[in-house]
Amino acid sequence: MKWILPIAVAVLVSVSSFAVPFAHATSPVPVQFGTTWDGPGQELQSVVDAYLGAPGLINVQTDFVGAKAGDFDGWFWVGSSFPMLMITEIASNANTNGLGWYAENYSHPMIDGVQDGVVFTGDQSAGASTVVVFPSGLTHFGFYLDTHTMIQPPTGEENQVFFTNRFYNDLGPSGLGATHAPFDGDVQALVFDVSQWKGANTWLVCFEDRDSGAMITDCCAGTDNDFNDLVFQINAFGATPTQKISFGALKAGTR
Repeated sequence: MKWILPIAVAVLVSVSSFAVPFAHATSPVPVQFGTTWDGPGQELQSVVDAYLGAPGLINVQTDFVGAKAGDFDGWFWVGSSFPMLMITEIASNANTNGLGWYAENYSHPMIDGVQDGVVFTGDQSAGASTVVVFPSGLTHFGFYLDTHTMIQPPTGEENQVFFTNRFYNDLGPSGLGATHAPFDGDVQALVFDVSQWKGANTWLVCFEDRDSGAMITDCCAGTDNDFNDLVFQINAFGATPTQKISFGALKAGTR
């Protein structure tokens, strides 16, 4: 794809404990990778190697959360309170992809400004920063990518919005069905635990900004599934990833 947007995120939260059951994948999530349309040196592996300062510390195709049986599947973050997010944009080559947060309520989020908020609109320059103040009592959250791209699904035009929790994403292009595995929820964001190198409770999130369930092509229809289109770091002190209910329950709440 055309854009790489690394963002550093420091999340200030209090340490907490929850009696919430963790959900684990019974088998690896089968993410399908393609060859980036952006040219040599723009592959996600190269982006992650540069971010970590050394090659091979993470294999982007085998080390994301969900790549191994027993990993969390249906990703979001949990903590007792989240006073604010302090977010700094490190670099940006796009003016279309917007980043936002949403409150995780175990059903498909409605991005309407009530239980969600904009982090970046996509037109900020490198070094831009912002502070996001969460509503009182918010304990579960994830992130969404708004591509601001107009598509033509059967019901009319709408923006493509993708979520870190894959079960909220349309199945395949315009929701018409995935053309390859996984068939139960498009993986639009890869999450990596980078705490070993970047400090405790730190993750790297890597978004694909086209329907990842579409046909993977050389260019330029379908998708390249390079997952380098929006890349940002989250440092969440005291936060815990979990999923509370099954995909069946999540699916029942989707639009």
